[in-house]
Amino acid sequence: MLLTLHAHLAKIAQKLPEQTALIFGSHKIEYGRLMEAIKRLAQGLAAQGVQKGDRIAIMLPNVPHFCISYYAALELGAVVVPINFFNNSQEIGSILSDCGAKAIIYWNGFGAQIAPALAQAPDCKHSLVLGESIPQNSKSLTQIITQSSALDVPVEVVPDDLAMISYISGTGDGPLGAAFTHSALMANTSTCHEMFRITSEERLLGIMPLFHPLGQTLEMNAAFFVGATLLLLPRFAPAEAIDAIRQHTITFFAGVPAMFQSLNESLTEENTTPSLKYCLSYGGQLNPALLSEFERKFDALVLEAYGFTEAGPLVTSNRINRDRKNGSVGLPLVGVEVQVVDEQGQIVKPNQSGEIWIKSPSLTQGYFNKPEETQKRMRDGWFFSGDIGYLDEELYLFVQERKEDIIVKGGFQIFPFEVEEVIKQHPAVAEAAVVAVADPVQGHEVKAFVVLDQEQQATVEELTEFCKGYLPVYKVPKFIEICALLPKGPTGRVQKQTLRSGSAVEKP
Repeated sequence: MLLTLHAHLAKIAQKLPEQTALIFGSHKIEYGRLMEAIKRLAQGLAAQGVQKGDRIAIMLPNVPHFCISYYAALELGAVVVPINFFNNSQEIGSILSDCGAKAIIYWNGFGAQIAPALAQAPDCKHSLVLGESIPQNSKSLTQIITQSSALDVPVEVVPDDLAMISYISGTGDGPLGAAFTHSALMANTSTCHEMFRITSEERLLGIMPLFHPLGQTLEMNAAFFVGATLLLLPRFAPAEAIDAIRQHTITFFAGVPAMFQSLNESLTEENTTPSLKYCLSYGGQLNPALLSEFERKFDALVLEAYGFTEAGPLVTSNRINRDRKNGSVGLPLVGVEVQVVDEQGQIVKPNQSGEIWIKSPSLTQGYFNKPEETQKRMRDGWFFSGDIGYLDEELYLFVQERKEDIIVKGGFQIFPFEVEEVIKQHPAVAEAAVVAVADPVQGHEVKAFVVLDQEQQATVEELTEFCKGYLPVYKVPKFIEICALLPKGPTGRVQKQTLRSGSAVEKP
C-alpha cells in the first residue's frame, strides 16, 4: 500500500533519529526530535477538537514550526491550507471562509493581517500563535507542543483522502483552492527525489516560501522523504543565502529566476560555493546569458523546470543526464503526460503552438467546493493549463505565453514575450512587461510597461523607434509607460492582470 508523506517521515525518523532534519539559525533539529514535536502538536490539536477532514490554515514564515504544523495536520488526517503571507486581510479572510478552516496557526508578526480576517471566518474557532505575544482567546503554539503528550497512533487515512488545499494567487473571481490527495503529494515528492537524485547526504537550502507548492515539494517534502538536511531561511537575502550555501555546504536548491539574478549579482569572483551541485529554476524562463554566467560563477548545474500550482507543481524539467535545449523547460516528469492542442482540442504536430494539457498522478483533484470551475479546467483526467507552447520531436517543452496574455490585434495574434524580449535588448531597459489594452478599431492594442536601469535614461519616443527596428509594425507598442517597479507576486512573476486592470504602477 502506498505510504503517505507523514507515514514515510515516521519511517525515516525511526531509521535516522540522530540525522539533522532542520537547521534554523543556530538551532538544529534531528529527525527523532522533529517527529516527537509533530506527534505532540497533533495530540494538542486533537485536544482542541480538530478531527479528520478539518481544515487547518498555516500562515508562518520559513521556520521549523511550519514543517511541524504541516505534518501534524497530516498525522490527524486533517487538511493543510498554507496561506501566502503576502495576502491582505480581505484575501486571507476569504480563504479561511472558503475552505471552512477550523483552526489557524500563525506567527504573531502577521497578527495585524489575521485579526480582521478572522472576522470573516466564523468557523475558524482556534488560533495557535507562534511568538511571545499571544492575543486573547488564542493559544501559544510552542506551549501546545511542549505541554502535550505525543499522539500514540496517527489517524488512519487512505491515499485518496484530501490532504492539502493550495490557493491560487492572482485570480480575479475570489478564492480558488486546488485540492490535493495524499497520493498526489506523495507522487510529486517521490518523483522529484528520483529525478533530481536527492539522497540523505544532500543539504537543501529552503529559500522558497514554504506556503508555495515548490517550497513544500522541493524543499520540505523532498528533504524529509530521504532524511536529508533542510536549512531554512525566513527571508531571501542574496548575501545571506550565499553565506548559508558556503557555511552549511548546501548541495541543492530550488528558486525562481529573480533569485538567480540576485544571487549572481551578489557573488564576487573571490567567493566560491564548492558544495553546490544542482539548482532548479521555476516560474519563468532564465535569460540564457544569466544562466551561463550563474553556472560559471557557482560551478553548479541549473535545471529549468515548468509547472503550476494545480500540478503540485512540477510538470517538466531538464534532466541531469540529458542535453538541454535553449528556451526549453525540459521533458515531462516520470509518469506525467503532456500534450499540446488547438482550439478544437485536437493534438497539434510537433513544433506547432497550442494550449498545454497535462495528466499526472500529482495533479489536483479539482478546486475545493468549486465544481463548475473544475469542469472548466479538467476533462477525462486532463488539466488545461491555460499556457501556450509547443513540444518538439523529442518531447522537449517550450512555453511561450499565458493564454489570457495573448494580444489579438486586428485578427493577428501577438505573443507579449516576443515584444518584451526586443524591448529588453535596449541598453537602458532593466525590465519590461507587455499587455493588451482595449482599442475600438483593432480590438486590442499593445502596451508596454518599462523599468529603466538606474544608471540609464531613455524616452518613450526612443524606445518606440528601437522597437520599430526589430518588430513588424503591428507588434510595435502603441503605448509605452515608464515606471519604477512592475507589480510582482511572491515568486517574482509579473502580475499582468494588475497591469491590464489599469491599476496604478509606481512612477520613477
